[in-house]
Amino acid sequence: MRAMMCTAIFVLILLTDAPAWGHGTGGTTRKAEGILVTAEYDDGEPMSYAAVEIKRPDDSILFQKGRTDRNGIFMFFPDKNGRWQIVVQDRIGHRLALETEVTDQKDDMAQTEPRKENGSAVSRRGNIIAGISIIFGVCGIVYGWKARRYGADGLL
Repeated sequence: MRAMMCTAIFVLILLTDAPAWGHGTGGTTRKAEGILVTAEYDDGEPMSYAAVEIKRPDDSILFQKGRTDRNGIFMFFPDKNGRWQIVVQDRIGHRLALETEVTDQKDDMAQTEPRKENGSAVSRRGNIIAGISIIFGVCGIVYGWKARRYGADGLL
């Protein structure tokens, strides 16, 4: 009886809109001026999905690491003036080393309002109820199986 009461209280707590029961996602979009890197082979074919490493001026630590898209394009947004180093490498040994000079860094870029998404068409409350239903369903199957195995009086 005590376990049933604790379970009922727990379910009631989960059904309230408590903001700490998980997290969604958030993000923004904005127009920005950055450095566009294009990488291609000598025959004009793009270096698709090649590894990219970006180093800041006067810094030995990588600023950014990533991959080009299928068109061999990569974009980054420098935060400091100076000579930036860009290295693009594919999986078969081709290597492209570039340097670019950044002289005018702007911080007044237009930005859209933040938009939050949960990533699911079902609400958080619906997900919680579905999860609890699955837990109770599994427990019911297990206890039903045990009850059938041992019979009504607890004997085989």
